[in-house]
Amino acid sequence: NTQTTAIAHLFSRETIYGRMWYFTSDFSRGDTAYTKLALDRHTDTTYFQEPCGIQVFHCLKHEGTGGRTLLVDGFHAAEQVLRQAPEHFELLAKVPLKHEYVESVGGCHNHMIGVGPVLNVYPWNNELYLIRYNNYDRAVINTVPHDVVHRWYRAHRALTAELRQPHNELWVKLKPGKVLFVDNWRVLHGREAFTGYRQLCGCYLTRDDVLNTARLLGLQA
Repeated sequence: NTQTTAIAHLFSRETIYGRMWYFTSDFSRGDTAYTKLALDRHTDTTYFQEPCGIQVFHCLKHEGTGGRTLLVDGFHAAEQVLRQAPEHFELLAKVPLKHEYVESVGGCHNHMIGVGPVLNVYPWNNELYLIRYNNYDRAVINTVPHDVVHRWYRAHRALTAELRQPHNELWVKLKPGKVLFVDNWRVLHGREAFTGYRQLCGCYLTRDDVLNTARLLGLQA
């Protein structure tokens, strides 16, 4: 926990959850993460105009069963969609979506809205650099004509089917003391349901600072 705290003070991004967050299944925030329920694959903070870049999970305690963490490479799934149905990829890269987070629990009062496509690409070469995928936070699609919405849902279904392929899933058990770093611009995460008492802490790291340090260390970034 001391190491995670040190990382948080050096690189973490201040958000509505604070600089560092702790959660267990007490529903202390208006978020399904604060339950014992399974969570489907998703990226975090889709309701920010710029979703957080790097996410850190640190398991502090788990006295019970279940709770494995799911990881899925969103870029790989998107590449499969591009190869199989380019028109689906194009829709997912062009249709702007609204993601929304509303809470009024205890002293936490927030109403966040972020707008952007599921697949974010550089227009000059179609290179994917960010995936924004969260079925929990997606708001009503009222940004495009009705006929486009129908086609978008078909495209989204194709991407979802690829993301849910068993061979694209990696399951990791976060045991107490284990820390996991996730690229939130590329990798979707989820969770299986669990029993007992489970406590995690973590933070969102500032992407530029992390990549800067990686380059200075000679790492590929």
